[in-house]
Amino acid sequence: MIKIKIFLGAYVNYINAQNINCKAIAKHLDKERFEVLSLANYFGNEDTPDVKIFYCFKPFSISKHIGFLWGILNCDIAYFPKHVDTPVWILKLARLFKKPVFSTIEGNVTDKSLPNLIDLFGSENKIKNHFSLINKIFPITTFLQINASSLLPVQESVLQLGVDINQFSVSKKLKLESIVFVGSIIKRKQVQEFIHLAHTYPQLYFNLIGDGEERESLKKTSPKNIIFHGLLSHSEIDEIFNCSDLMFLPSRSEGFPKVILEAASAGIPSILYDSYGASDWMQHYKDGFIVNDISEVKAVINTLIERPSVLKETSRNAVKLAEKFNWRLVIKSWEKEIEDLYYGR
Repeated sequence: MIKIKIFLGAYVNYINAQNINCKAIAKHLDKERFEVLSLANYFGNEDTPDVKIFYCFKPFSISKHIGFLWGILNCDIAYFPKHVDTPVWILKLARLFKKPVFSTIEGNVTDKSLPNLIDLFGSENKIKNHFSLINKIFPITTFLQINASSLLPVQESVLQLGVDINQFSVSKKLKLESIVFVGSIIKRKQVQEFIHLAHTYPQLYFNLIGDGEERESLKKTSPKNIIFHGLLSHSEIDEIFNCSDLMFLPSRSEGFPKVILEAASAGIPSILYDSYGASDWMQHYKDGFIVNDISEVKAVINTLIERPSVLKETSRNAVKLAEKFNWRLVIKSWEKEIEDLYYGR
Protein backbone atom coordinates (compact mmCIF):
# COMPACT_ATOMS: atom_id res chain seq x y z
CA MET A 1 0.00 0.00 0.00
CA ILE A 2 1.27 3.46 -0.92
CA LYS A 3 1.62 5.69 2.13
CA ILE A 4 0.55 9.31 1.73
CA LYS A 5 3.29 11.62 2.98
CA ILE A 6 1.73 14.49 4.91
CA PHE A 7 3.65 17.50 6.18
CA LEU A 8 2.25 19.15 9.32
CA GLY A 9 3.54 22.74 9.32
CA ALA A 10 3.90 23.27 13.06
CA TYR A 11 6.47 22.80 15.83
CA VAL A 12 5.43 19.67 17.69
CA ASN A 13 7.89 20.09 20.59
CA TYR A 14 6.66 23.54 21.65
CA ILE A 15 3.44 24.28 23.57
CA ASN A 16 1.00 26.27 21.45
CA ALA A 17 -2.55 25.43 20.34
CA GLN A 18 -1.68 24.61 16.72
CA ASN A 19 1.50 22.80 17.71
CA ILE A 20 -0.33 20.61 20.23
CA ASN A 21 -3.01 19.75 17.68
CA CYS A 22 -0.42 18.82 15.06
CA LYS A 23 1.37 16.66 17.61
CA ALA A 24 -1.89 14.83 18.27
CA ILE A 25 -2.61 14.45 14.55
CA ALA A 26 0.90 13.05 14.03
CA LYS A 27 0.31 10.59 16.85
CA HIS A 28 -3.11 9.35 15.76
CA LEU A 29 -2.89 9.16 11.96
CA ASP A 30 -2.87 5.55 10.76
CA LYS A 31 0.80 4.80 10.12
CA GLU A 32 -0.17 1.99 7.75
CA ARG A 33 -1.65 4.62 5.41
CA PHE A 34 0.25 7.80 6.22
CA GLU A 35 3.85 8.88 6.65
CA VAL A 36 4.06 12.03 8.77
CA LEU A 37 6.60 14.84 8.56
CA SER A 38 6.70 17.83 10.88
CA LEU A 39 8.91 20.47 12.51
CA ALA A 40 10.51 21.04 15.90
CA ASN A 41 12.45 24.05 17.17
CA TYR A 42 15.60 24.28 19.23
CA PHE A 43 13.88 26.05 22.16
CA GLY A 44 11.01 23.56 22.52
CA ASN A 45 11.14 21.04 25.35
CA GLU A 46 8.14 18.79 24.66
CA ASP A 47 8.60 15.19 23.53
CA THR A 48 8.27 14.69 19.78
CA PRO A 49 6.07 11.98 18.25
CA ASP A 50 7.65 9.09 16.38
CA VAL A 51 7.55 10.72 12.94
CA LYS A 52 10.06 12.38 10.61
CA ILE A 53 11.14 15.70 12.13
CA PHE A 54 13.13 18.65 10.84
CA TYR A 55 14.79 20.40 13.79
CA CYS A 56 14.98 24.15 13.31
CA PHE A 57 18.22 25.64 14.59
CA LYS A 58 19.65 29.09 15.32
CA PRO A 59 18.93 31.53 13.78
CA PHE A 60 15.29 30.41 13.83
CA SER A 61 14.25 33.18 11.41
CA ILE A 62 16.27 31.38 8.71
CA SER A 63 15.98 27.72 9.72
CA LYS A 64 12.17 27.79 9.85
CA HIS A 65 12.13 28.60 6.13
CA ILE A 66 14.49 25.70 5.48
CA GLY A 67 12.19 23.49 7.55
CA PHE A 68 9.12 24.45 5.55
CA LEU A 69 11.05 23.88 2.31
CA TRP A 70 12.13 20.43 3.55
CA GLY A 71 8.53 19.60 4.31
CA ILE A 72 7.15 20.67 0.93
CA LEU A 73 9.91 18.91 -1.01
CA ASN A 74 9.33 15.62 0.82
CA CYS A 75 5.54 15.50 1.19
CA ASP A 76 2.56 14.63 -0.97
CA ILE A 77 0.17 16.95 0.85
CA ALA A 78 0.59 19.65 3.51
CA TYR A 79 -1.44 21.02 6.40
CA PHE A 80 -0.68 24.59 7.48
CA PRO A 81 -2.58 25.73 10.60
CA LYS A 82 -0.29 28.71 11.28
CA HIS A 83 -1.65 31.29 8.87
CA VAL A 84 0.48 34.40 9.38
CA ASP A 85 3.56 32.32 10.23
CA THR A 86 3.36 30.19 7.08
CA PRO A 87 5.62 31.75 4.41
CA VAL A 88 3.67 32.74 1.31
CA TRP A 89 6.49 31.58 -0.91
CA ILE A 90 6.02 28.07 0.51
CA LEU A 91 2.35 28.11 -0.52
CA LYS A 92 3.35 29.26 -4.01
CA LEU A 93 5.98 26.53 -4.21
CA ALA A 94 3.43 23.90 -3.17
CA ARG A 95 1.15 25.08 -5.97
CA LEU A 96 4.02 25.01 -8.47
CA PHE A 97 4.81 21.41 -7.49
CA LYS A 98 1.07 20.53 -7.55
CA LYS A 99 1.08 19.51 -3.90
CA PRO A 100 -2.34 20.01 -2.25
CA VAL A 101 -2.47 22.22 0.82
CA PHE A 102 -5.21 22.57 3.41
CA SER A 103 -5.74 24.63 6.53
CA THR A 104 -8.22 25.20 9.35
CA ILE A 105 -9.95 28.32 10.65
CA GLU A 106 -9.66 28.24 14.43
CA GLY A 107 -10.64 31.76 15.46
CA ASN A 108 -12.57 34.90 14.59
CA VAL A 109 -11.95 36.10 11.04
CA THR A 110 -14.35 38.93 10.25
CA ASP A 111 -15.77 40.44 13.47
CA LYS A 112 -13.74 43.66 13.75
CA SER A 113 -15.08 44.37 17.27
CA LEU A 114 -12.96 41.45 18.53
CA PRO A 115 -9.39 40.29 17.84
CA ASN A 116 -9.57 38.99 14.27
CA LEU A 117 -7.57 37.41 11.48
CA ILE A 118 -8.02 40.35 9.11
CA ASP A 119 -6.11 42.64 11.47
CA LEU A 120 -3.36 40.03 11.89
CA PHE A 121 -2.82 39.98 8.12
CA GLY A 122 -3.19 43.75 7.79
CA SER A 123 -6.03 43.93 5.26
CA GLU A 124 -8.80 41.93 3.60
CA ASN A 125 -6.82 41.78 0.36
CA LYS A 126 -3.80 40.25 2.10
CA ILE A 127 -5.85 37.56 3.80
CA LYS A 128 -7.71 36.77 0.56
CA ASN A 129 -4.45 36.50 -1.36
CA HIS A 130 -2.98 34.20 1.27
CA PHE A 131 -5.91 31.80 1.39
CA SER A 132 -6.29 31.80 -2.40
CA LEU A 133 -3.15 29.62 -2.41
CA ILE A 134 -4.77 26.98 -0.18
CA ASN A 135 -6.80 24.19 -1.76
CA LYS A 136 -9.24 23.62 1.09
CA ILE A 137 -10.04 25.68 4.19
CA PHE A 138 -11.95 23.92 6.96
CA PRO A 139 -13.69 25.61 9.90
CA ILE A 140 -13.39 23.79 13.22
CA THR A 141 -16.91 24.83 14.33
CA THR A 142 -20.17 25.77 12.66
CA PHE A 143 -19.93 29.25 14.22
CA LEU A 144 -16.55 29.83 12.54
CA GLN A 145 -17.89 28.54 9.22
CA ILE A 146 -20.53 31.27 9.30
CA ASN A 147 -18.06 33.86 10.59
CA ALA A 148 -15.46 33.26 7.86
CA SER A 149 -17.65 32.41 4.86
CA SER A 150 -18.39 36.04 3.98
CA LEU A 151 -14.70 36.59 3.20
CA LEU A 152 -13.06 33.21 2.57
CA PRO A 153 -14.09 30.12 0.56
CA VAL A 154 -14.34 27.87 3.61
CA GLN A 155 -15.78 24.39 3.36
CA GLU A 156 -19.32 23.82 4.59
CA SER A 157 -18.22 20.73 6.49
CA VAL A 158 -16.57 21.18 9.88
CA LEU A 159 -13.23 19.49 10.59
CA GLN A 160 -13.21 19.08 14.34
CA LEU A 161 -10.19 19.08 16.62
CA GLY A 162 -9.91 16.46 19.33
CA VAL A 163 -8.51 15.65 22.74
CA ASP A 164 -6.41 12.80 24.13
CA ILE A 165 -8.93 11.74 26.76
CA ASN A 166 -6.45 9.55 28.63
CA GLN A 167 -4.02 12.40 29.21
CA PHE A 168 -5.86 13.51 32.36
CA SER A 169 -7.33 11.40 35.16
CA VAL A 170 -11.03 11.64 35.99
CA SER A 171 -11.98 12.62 39.53
CA LYS A 172 -15.45 12.96 41.05
CA LYS A 173 -16.64 16.51 41.64
CA LEU A 174 -18.80 16.41 44.76
CA LYS A 175 -19.08 20.07 45.66
CA LEU A 176 -17.69 23.37 44.40
CA GLU A 177 -14.48 24.25 46.24
CA SER A 178 -12.01 25.21 43.52
CA ILE A 179 -12.15 27.01 40.14
CA VAL A 180 -9.38 26.83 37.53
CA PHE A 181 -8.27 28.89 34.53
CA VAL A 182 -5.79 27.66 31.90
CA GLY A 183 -4.43 29.96 29.22
CA SER A 184 -2.28 32.94 28.37
CA ILE A 185 -2.42 35.81 30.83
CA ILE A 186 -2.91 38.50 28.21
CA LYS A 187 -5.45 41.27 27.72
CA ARG A 188 -7.61 39.33 25.23
CA LYS A 189 -8.20 36.55 27.77
CA GLN A 190 -9.75 39.03 30.26
CA VAL A 191 -8.18 37.27 33.22
CA GLN A 192 -9.18 40.19 35.45
CA GLU A 193 -12.66 38.65 35.57
CA PHE A 194 -11.16 35.50 37.07
CA ILE A 195 -9.43 37.68 39.68
CA HIS A 196 -12.75 39.44 40.33
CA LEU A 197 -14.39 36.09 41.10
CA ALA A 198 -11.64 35.28 43.59
CA HIS A 199 -12.47 38.51 45.42
CA THR A 200 -16.19 37.74 45.27
CA TYR A 201 -15.89 34.18 46.60
CA PRO A 202 -13.21 34.17 49.34
CA GLN A 203 -14.42 30.74 50.49
CA LEU A 204 -13.33 29.16 47.19
CA TYR A 205 -9.84 28.41 45.86
CA PHE A 206 -8.75 29.70 42.45
CA ASN A 207 -5.94 28.14 40.39
CA LEU A 208 -4.51 30.14 37.49
CA ILE A 209 -2.35 28.12 35.08
CA GLY A 210 -0.41 30.01 32.41
CA ASP A 211 1.85 32.97 31.84
CA GLY A 212 1.82 36.24 29.96
CA GLU A 213 2.38 39.96 29.98
CA GLU A 214 -0.34 40.74 32.54
CA ARG A 215 0.72 38.19 35.13
CA GLU A 216 2.71 40.44 37.45
CA SER A 217 0.22 43.31 37.40
CA LEU A 218 -2.68 40.96 38.13
CA LYS A 219 -0.82 39.29 40.98
CA LYS A 220 -0.60 42.65 42.73
CA THR A 221 -4.40 42.95 42.83
CA SER A 222 -5.15 39.30 43.63
CA PRO A 223 -6.51 38.02 46.96
CA LYS A 224 -4.90 35.23 49.00
CA ASN A 225 -7.24 32.52 47.72
CA ILE A 226 -5.75 32.56 44.20
CA ILE A 227 -2.53 30.79 43.14
CA PHE A 228 -0.56 31.73 40.02
CA HIS A 229 1.06 28.47 38.91
CA GLY A 230 2.77 29.69 35.74
CA LEU A 231 3.39 27.27 32.89
CA LEU A 232 2.95 23.63 33.87
CA SER A 233 3.54 20.24 32.25
CA HIS A 234 0.59 17.99 31.48
CA SER A 235 1.30 15.88 34.56
CA GLU A 236 1.38 19.01 36.74
CA ILE A 237 -1.87 20.26 35.19
CA ASP A 238 -3.39 16.85 35.94
CA GLU A 239 -2.59 17.36 39.61
CA ILE A 240 -4.36 20.73 39.61
CA PHE A 241 -7.32 19.28 37.70
CA ASN A 242 -7.67 16.58 40.36
CA CYS A 243 -8.44 19.22 42.96
CA SER A 244 -10.43 21.56 40.67
CA ASP A 245 -14.20 21.43 40.27
CA LEU A 246 -14.99 24.06 37.65
CA MET A 247 -13.24 25.92 34.83
CA PHE A 248 -13.95 29.52 33.85
CA LEU A 249 -12.64 31.04 30.62
CA PRO A 250 -13.41 34.81 30.56
CA SER A 251 -12.38 35.44 26.95
CA ARG A 252 -15.06 36.65 24.52
CA SER A 253 -13.05 35.69 21.45
CA GLU A 254 -11.94 32.09 20.91
CA GLY A 255 -12.23 29.31 18.36
CA PHE A 256 -12.69 26.06 20.21
CA PRO A 257 -10.44 26.25 23.28
CA LYS A 258 -8.63 22.93 23.68
CA VAL A 259 -8.54 23.34 27.46
CA ILE A 260 -12.34 22.93 27.56
CA LEU A 261 -12.01 19.35 26.31
CA GLU A 262 -8.95 18.66 28.45
CA ALA A 263 -10.81 19.82 31.55
CA ALA A 264 -13.94 17.91 30.50
CA SER A 265 -11.89 14.72 30.14
CA ALA A 266 -10.98 15.16 33.83
CA GLY A 267 -14.64 15.66 34.76
CA ILE A 268 -14.42 19.46 35.03
CA PRO A 269 -17.30 21.39 33.40
CA SER A 270 -16.61 24.89 32.06
CA ILE A 271 -18.31 28.28 32.16
CA LEU A 272 -17.96 29.96 28.75
CA TYR A 273 -19.25 33.09 27.08
CA ASP A 274 -21.53 32.50 24.09
CA SER A 275 -19.82 35.07 21.85
CA TYR A 276 -17.86 32.43 19.89
CA GLY A 277 -20.43 29.68 19.41
CA ALA A 278 -20.04 27.56 22.55
CA SER A 279 -23.60 26.33 22.07
CA ASP A 280 -22.38 24.50 18.93
CA TRP A 281 -20.74 21.86 21.10
CA MET A 282 -21.91 22.40 24.68
CA GLN A 283 -25.38 22.23 26.27
CA HIS A 284 -26.18 24.72 29.02
CA TYR A 285 -26.52 23.06 32.42
CA LYS A 286 -25.96 19.64 30.89
CA ASP A 287 -22.21 19.31 30.17
CA GLY A 288 -21.18 22.92 30.85
CA PHE A 289 -22.49 26.44 31.29
CA ILE A 290 -22.99 29.12 28.62
CA VAL A 291 -23.39 32.72 29.78
CA ASN A 292 -23.58 36.27 28.45
CA ASP A 293 -22.01 38.37 31.20
CA ILE A 294 -20.26 38.22 34.57
CA SER A 295 -23.56 38.39 36.49
CA GLU A 296 -24.62 35.13 34.81
CA VAL A 297 -21.23 33.61 35.71
CA LYS A 298 -21.93 34.39 39.36
CA ALA A 299 -25.45 32.99 39.07
CA VAL A 300 -24.01 29.67 37.87
CA ILE A 301 -21.43 29.61 40.68
CA ASN A 302 -24.12 30.38 43.27
CA THR A 303 -26.26 27.53 41.93
CA LEU A 304 -23.34 25.09 42.10
CA ILE A 305 -22.56 26.12 45.68
CA GLU A 306 -26.20 25.75 46.75
CA ARG A 307 -26.93 22.60 44.71
CA PRO A 308 -23.92 20.23 44.58
CA SER A 309 -26.01 17.71 42.65
CA VAL A 310 -25.92 20.04 39.62
CA LEU A 311 -22.11 19.98 39.69
CA LYS A 312 -22.06 16.18 40.00
CA GLU A 313 -24.33 15.77 36.97
CA THR A 314 -22.55 18.28 34.73
CA SER A 315 -19.22 16.75 35.74
CA ARG A 316 -20.35 13.29 34.61
CA ASN A 317 -21.69 14.71 31.36
CA ALA A 318 -18.48 16.70 30.77
CA VAL A 319 -16.59 13.40 30.55
CA LYS A 320 -19.09 12.22 27.93
CA LEU A 321 -18.56 15.48 26.03
CA ALA A 322 -14.81 14.88 25.92
CA GLU A 323 -15.35 11.32 24.71
CA LYS A 324 -17.20 12.67 21.64
CA PHE A 325 -14.02 14.52 20.70
CA ASN A 326 -11.61 11.67 21.38
CA TRP A 327 -8.79 11.99 18.82
CA ARG A 328 -9.15 8.26 18.10
CA LEU A 329 -12.59 9.05 16.69
CA VAL A 330 -11.97 12.54 15.28
CA ILE A 331 -8.88 11.47 13.34
CA LYS A 332 -11.05 9.42 10.98
CA SER A 333 -12.44 12.63 9.48
CA TRP A 334 -8.92 13.99 9.04
CA GLU A 335 -7.78 10.82 7.31
CA LYS A 336 -10.72 10.99 4.90
CA GLU A 337 -10.05 14.64 3.99
CA ILE A 338 -6.34 13.99 3.48
CA GLU A 339 -7.07 11.05 1.19
CA ASP A 340 -9.73 13.00 -0.74
CA LEU A 341 -7.26 15.82 -1.35
CA TYR A 342 -4.47 13.44 -2.33
CA TYR A 343 -6.47 11.28 -4.73
CA GLY A 344 -8.35 14.30 -6.10
CA ARG A 345 -5.20 16.03 -7.32
